[in-house]
Amino acid sequence: MNKVAIIGKQQPRDIREQMKKYLEENGLAADLLDMPTRNTLDWPDQLKGYNAVISCGEKFPAEVFDILKGDLKLVSRFGVGTDEIDKVKAAECGVAVCNAAGSLSTAVAECAFAFMLCLLRHIVDGDKEVRNNDWSRFFESKTGTQLEGKTVGLIGFGDISRALAKMLSGFDCRVIAYDLFWNEEAAKKLNVEYADIETIQREADVISLHVPSTPETNGMINKEFLSKMKKTAILVNTARGRLVVAEDLAEALNNGTIAGAGMDVFTPEPPELDNPLLTAKNTVFMPHSGAGTRECFEKAGMISAKNVLDFFTGVTVKTILNPDYIKNT
Repeated sequence: MNKVAIIGKQQPRDIREQMKKYLEENGLAADLLDMPTRNTLDWPDQLKGYNAVISCGEKFPAEVFDILKGDLKLVSRFGVGTDEIDKVKAAECGVAVCNAAGSLSTAVAECAFAFMLCLLRHIVDGDKEVRNNDWSRFFESKTGTQLEGKTVGLIGFGDISRALAKMLSGFDCRVIAYDLFWNEEAAKKLNVEYADIETIQREADVISLHVPSTPETNGMINKEFLSKMKKTAILVNTARGRLVVAEDLAEALNNGTIAGAGMDVFTPEPPELDNPLLTAKNTVFMPHSGAGTRECFEKAGMISAKNVLDFFTGVTVKTILNPDYIKNT
């Protein structure tokens, strides 16, 4: 009988118990392992003997696969992002890596949408002012900006971007997007225009990032990129912290190169106390919790569990991210 370890004590225990029950009812052995895993690497030995691991964002560098080589056959991500997993090394060790693609789309899109409204309407600042009995915004007619009718540029046009484009349609926004693998059918359905990066920089009132962390995308939001944005524009990042050069964005915010930024992700996480973004002007932050909804956790958890069951029962897992693993099984 194949054994499955469900790690990630930060996820709701009752949802992980549902996953365990589902796997056991379908003939697999499953354990909930509540060891601290997010910021250490002293846990891999506890996974010896398991044939699959459902991970929740834990780091799986090469040395973890060396330790678990032999028994381990699958890492199923409770979520979508897998840049913390060395998929090349996993393939060399005959380990498949898959994710719960599509499970986070609505939650993360809602987070990006909320950042836009908070920044354009100065909602966080307004909250602080009321608590400090400061009504100058009311008496002096300090103004925000409406989202309605604005041009929103999406860098990346995957599931999350498409969910966000659907939300923006209700605000009569012009939505433009860039993606290396452009889906014209989805774009037409959502009334989204293709645009290159330069057009997005030049025309967008809001730029929202939805690309993975790769050598090509890391650091893409730098001084040069920001200098080409509108001074009235805002930047939203619910993707990965490594996309942004923190020092350059902080400088752009403080000197008025752009008008504001909303960030759900940082490098590292949590950010170091001297991260210049933490003291930059016109910012709204969240602690990488854009996907943190009950509905999202339930969906991601059950997809990740089903991926495990499908893998061991010979059903094709459509989200295998390193198909070369099969050469080493």
